Parts: sequence; structure tokens; C-alpha cells
Amino acid sequence: MTKMAERTEEEVLQTEEEKKAKKPFTVYGVEFVHLYLLGIATALIGWLAENGAKLVTSGVMDSRFHLLPFISPYALVPFAFHILLGNPDSLTFFGKKVFREENKRTKILSNLLAFLSICLVVFLSELAVGNAWEKLFHVKLWDYSSQTFHVTQYAGLSSTLGFGIGAYLIFRFIYTPALRFVQRKVSHKAALIVCSTLGVLIVLDTLVMVFQIVAFQTAPVYWTIRLR
Repeated sequence: MTKMAERTEEEVLQTEEEKKAKKPFTVYGVEFVHLYLLGIATALIGWLAENGAKLVTSGVMDSRFHLLPFISPYALVPFAFHILLGNPDSLTFFGKKVFREENKRTKILSNLLAFLSICLVVFLSELAVGNAWEKLFHVKLWDYSSQTFHVTQYAGLSSTLGFGIGAYLIFRFIYTPALRFVQRKVSHKAALIVCSTLGVLIVLDTLVMVFQIVAFQTAPVYWTIRLR
């Protein structure tokens, strides 16, 4: 009986360990692969948005420094939304609610803080990344010097508000429904396959871009189409 009991305990422990091993990695309750999949979609939207803006302002489309039609930094947006903001009507910071109570006042404050937080992140990110690339690799990736109230050539009021408003609208009206759709419609296995193939290719594409910038001190432009 003792041996039978020991075997049963071992089997229970083994079953529990197997369940833990099979449990998918999550980020504050959301599967990592689902956030990554949403990030891939955001990277594509970012590539299209930047080319759309260039097309309107200068009549030009180009590769945006990538071989694939994805701008990898945009893939971090869903992770930032989920980790730093959570929900526009009930703001969270690293999974913890900012306001204990939920009412009309806290909803307004949550949305206001979300917008200001997004603008601050945009401003600091552009400022840090642009200046870091110039200091480390002597490469100037963009130039906002012609903008009013610019801070160095890498950050300014116009770009901060433009990207900030766009990101807030995505967070307010698109992010949550899109995440829920992905969670409902895309299985863990399917999301894992896409992230392990296309997701890896996007990362490699980014590494190639970084290598070329470091080696040749200029961002690669693989193709350009001038429409006017």
C-alpha cells in the first residue's frame, strides 16, 4: 500500500509539472504570443502609416529602412499599452490599477493621463533614440529642425502631438477590441507559428538594418518610388 501511495503521489506531482510546463507564458494575464501577434500587425500598420504620410507630404514612398514592410519599433506598442496603461477607462501601471474606484471622474482622468503618458513616451523615445544613434554611430535618422518648438532635431511639439494623438486613438478605440479578437479567434499554436516564423524574420530584418547603419553609418534605403 505504501508503494502504491508513493507512486500515486509521484504521478500527481508529474502531472502538475507537465501542466505547468505546458502553460503558455503570459504578460499580466495575456498570452505573450497574442501580444506579439498584435505587435506584428502594428508594425505593418506603422510601415503603411509612415509611407502614407510621406506620400501626402512629398509624393514619395520608400522601404523605411527595412526589407520587409514592417517597422519593428511599432511592434512594442501593444506591449507598452498592456504593461503601462492597461485600459483607457481604468488605467493600470504594471498590472496595478491607478484609481481604486471607477466612476465618470476617474474615467476622464484615466483617459487624460493615458494621452499625456503616451505623448511623454513618444517625446522621450524619439529624443533618446535619435540622439543615441547620432552619438554612438554618427548617423542622423531624421530631422525635425524645421518644426516649431523642436528639441534638438529628434523631437518636437508637432511630432509628439501627431504621434501621441494617433497612438491614443488606437489605444482608445482599436487596441482592446483587437486584442480580444486575437484572443478569441487565434489559437495559441497558430499565434506561436506566426511569431516563430514571420516574427523572427522581422527581428532579423531589424538586425540587418542595425548592422548596415553601424557598418556604413547610413540607414539602408532598399527602394524608393516617387509618384510626383
